[in-house]
Parts: sequence; C-alpha cells; structure tokens
Amino acid sequence: VMQAGIDIDDLVLSPLAAAQSVLTRRQKELGVVLVELGGGTTGMVAFEESELLHAAILPVGSDHITNDIAIGLRTAVDVAETVKLEYGHALPTAIKKDEEINLAKIDKHEEGQVSRHHLAEIIQARLEEIFSMVNKQLKSVGRDGQLPAGAILTGGGAKIPGAVELAKKELRLPVQIGFPQNISTI
Repeated sequence: VMQAGIDIDDLVLSPLAAAQSVLTRRQKELGVVLVELGGGTTGMVAFEESELLHAAILPVGSDHITNDIAIGLRTAVDVAETVKLEYGHALPTAIKKDEEINLAKIDKHEEGQVSRHHLAEIIQARLEEIFSMVNKQLKSVGRDGQLPAGAILTGGGAKIPGAVELAKKELRLPVQIGFPQNISTI
C-alpha cells in the first residue's frame, strides 16, 4: 500500500469494515449480525441499538469446505475448489441423488464421476458447523435467534447456492446476502 503512495490511517477488523459498507443504520438499531464467510476464517459482528454488541473471528472458513471436498471426493484441492464453485450447493435436498459430476471435464488428470448430492452433503456439514459456531457466539451474549434484522452474509462462502436457506434454519433468523450500500464512484 505504501509503495502505491497511499498512507494507512488505521487498521480495522475485517468484519467491522464489511459491516460499515454493508449494514444500514436501521439494521444496526434493530439488532443484526454480519457473518463474513472468508477463506481461512469466518468473521462476525453483532449490533444492537446502533452499538457493537459482539465481535469474533471463528477459525473455520470457505477453504475448509474446499479441503473437505478434496478429502471426500479424493481429488486435488484445486479441483475441489472448482467443483465447489461450479457444482456446489448447501442443501442436498435440492440436488437429485443420481446427478453426477465428471471430474475429467474439470481436470485432465482426474477421472471418474462423483455424486453432486454427496458434494452437497459435504458442503452442508461444514456450513452447519460454521453457523453453529456463530450461534454459539450469539448465545454467549443472549442474542441467538433474537436479532430482528437477522443475519447478513458476506464473503465468498456466501455465494454458495443454498447458504442463505441453511443459515436461516441454523440461526433461526431472517438471512440475506449483504451488498455494499451508498457507494459512490468518481
């Protein structure tokens, strides 16, 4: 950053920075949790009455989903990442049990077919763990299932189809994907 000629004013916890750009004033007033599904970690910040109520960095993120897929499908991590991005889903019930993924189409060094339903089971298990950890953090401050503005998901892991529906079930809150608010470009 300094080589680009830019000075850093301060450092900010990543989920707080995301909250600043994604959450509305109304959401913070009502009570909301932002869950940033990052690569190596999941960050979360909860607000109530416009004040920061709780912040935590959980030691599990989207890269763990990829690693689980690599182990479960017995494939390379790079192939597992591609499979996650192109075929992944967080809800096995949304996938037909006979739907297959041809690994040779993804990487010429791979062979065989894998079940897309099994892939979704792997993803679901890890996301359930992450959302359970978020819920445990909310429980520690007496807010599990009790934030009227719900949960806002950000980060790459939030893009997994079915993640919102799974989060609604696990967190017992309204859930949506967060997008930057009031961003102006010059």
